[in-house]
Amino acid sequence: MNIKHTLRRTLAVLFTASVALAPVLYAQQVPEAISESPIPVITGDFSFQSTFESGTQTLSPEFDPTLLVPLGRNLLIESEFDMSTDLTHSDGQWGPAVVDHGIEYLQLNYIAHPNLTLTVGRFLTPFGIYRERLHPMWIRNLAGEPILFAMNDNSSNGVMARGAARLRSGMNITYATYFSASTKNNQLSAERRAGTRASLFFPDKRFEVGVSFSRVLGDSRYNMLGTDVTWNLKRIPLDLRAEAIQTTKLGRAYWVEAAYRMDKLGRNPFLHNSLLAVRGEQYRVPTISQTLFDELPDRNTSRTTLGWTYSLYNGIRFNASYGRNFAQADNHNIWTVGLTYRFAAY
Repeated sequence: MNIKHTLRRTLAVLFTASVALAPVLYAQQVPEAISESPIPVITGDFSFQSTFESGTQTLSPEFDPTLLVPLGRNLLIESEFDMSTDLTHSDGQWGPAVVDHGIEYLQLNYIAHPNLTLTVGRFLTPFGIYRERLHPMWIRNLAGEPILFAMNDNSSNGVMARGAARLRSGMNITYATYFSASTKNNQLSAERRAGTRASLFFPDKRFEVGVSFSRVLGDSRYNMLGTDVTWNLKRIPLDLRAEAIQTTKLGRAYWVEAAYRMDKLGRNPFLHNSLLAVRGEQYRVPTISQTLFDELPDRNTSRTTLGWTYSLYNGIRFNASYGRNFAQADNHNIWTVGLTYRFAAY
């Protein structure tokens, strides 16, 4: 049995389990804890990255404010606005400074049960782990996005049900199922699609494995199948993550990343605030050349990146990385340095 059939079978098992759990969620009532009244929060980050490639320099400022507004104990409004530009210097001159802006998400969450949250509005498409969990600059271990990010760099406009439940001691299941309507508005663009993600999480092992499926229902119809793994080791301060996507329309790709927190090497503040990360990735073009996303390479590409992140006081992080791109007639170095500031107001 090939890997594609294995992933589909695993996805079917996890999705069936998540659906089967729905009728019993309300039987797992948990007494409400006494807590303070929730308050609105404004947070986000500002980053400035500089990327140097062969003959090209790119300056990339970005501003991402996030708003959280609780309405009582069971309703939450959350939204993120993204504003960025890529200013490129090539052939001795600067290109045009075009500011891209849009709403990443604007959603109303209803906490129906500790195991179930219902969402309506615009939300990050729950496929894989990078888009939802790792793409904010403040969270990333490496400034550059993996190649496959372009395959799922989108938001959805519609409805979503997600949550988690305990299957047995030491094993939980997480799930997210959604439907998105087609929207042509520049600020709220989305494709008509439906999909699901489910994972098994082992808290004692700090290990999670998930599978994702998405069916795009627009003018170009195609399926996307993905899998992801996260492992936070206990004995050493090492985080391992990997993700893979396969689709006949866009090609197939994967990335594997390891991040080592250096605070265990000594009490020196430099070591305590430093993190080293390395990522390896590959992208393979589809049989018929795709024209949907300009960000994807037009040839088979491999890439390796090594980076260092240093956390300063008051929410400031400095990052630097070196990468090497390997492709036919396109082997080159990629240097990146940048600064990120995170803010919050209550």
